[in-house]
Amino acid sequence: MGDNNNTVIKPKQIIFIFNILRDIGLNTSHKGTKYINKAVQMLIVIDNDIVKIKDIYSNISNFYGNITPKQVKNDISYALNSRAEEKTEKNFEKIFGFKYDQYYFTNKTIIEEIARIMKLQIIN
Repeated sequence: MGDNNNTVIKPKQIIFIFNILRDIGLNTSHKGTKYINKAVQMLIVIDNDIVKIKDIYSNISNFYGNITPKQVKNDISYALNSRAEEKTEKNFEKIFGFKYDQYYFTNKTIIEEIARIMKLQIIN
């Protein structure tokens, strides 16, 4: 991943992603939250609008080893489903720029939305 371009994720950007995840109510010490962070990093590096979420699960599985793509998917789902809902509703619009909707809390959608924010931050 990322061999085709020079996009490099800086430690400051990884922390920025964790801050977004924390602000939307996710527990940053949970494995699934860490996988979301890694997925966002991968989306930024591959810089492709069309991504299969299954490929992301496989890449994360390969990156960490000793875990299957299915476990990655389940851990991400668990992290999203066990978020602090009050915090999510309070901070969502401030982060994403549009009104909170539970719809965005699917694995693929939240990863893509955070990647968009990060791409904007990298450009600016």
